[in-house]
This record gives sequence, structure tokens and C-alpha cells, in this order.
Amino acid sequence: HDLIVSVAETLGAVIESVLICDMREHTYFAKLQLRRGEELIEVDSRPSDALAVAVTFDPPLPIYVAESVLDAASA
Repeated sequence: HDLIVSVAETLGAVIESVLICDMREHTYFAKLQLRRGEELIEVDSRPSDALAVAVTFDPPLPIYVAESVLDAASA
């Protein structure tokens, strides 16, 4: 997970947050949200990797969950 952070930094981006964006057939999907200048870049990620990246920061990065995911998980 340090590699992901290093690649983002090398490309001049900062990882801002994690978004758990979808759930299909009991499988969650996530995105790392990076910022490079004014540009927001979303990179597909396994949720476990995205969460692992988030907790490597001090303080940990924000983790957001789409409302549709919360609805699907509670059904």
C-alpha cells in the first residue's frame, strides 16, 4: 500500500479519500480519490486495498460510502 501512495506522490497527486461506491452481487467496489491541482482523479481499487491505504495516513483519510451502497447493504 505504500507503493500506491508513492506512485500518487510521484505523479504529483495527493490521495484525499476513499469512496465505497457500489455493491453488486454481494461484492463491494471502491475508488481512491486523488487530487492533482484542481483535477479530481478517481482510481478503481479493491475495497480492502483502499481501506488499507486510508489507514496508513495520520490521521487516516476520510472513508465515504455511497448512499446506494448503504441501502443495498441493509436490504
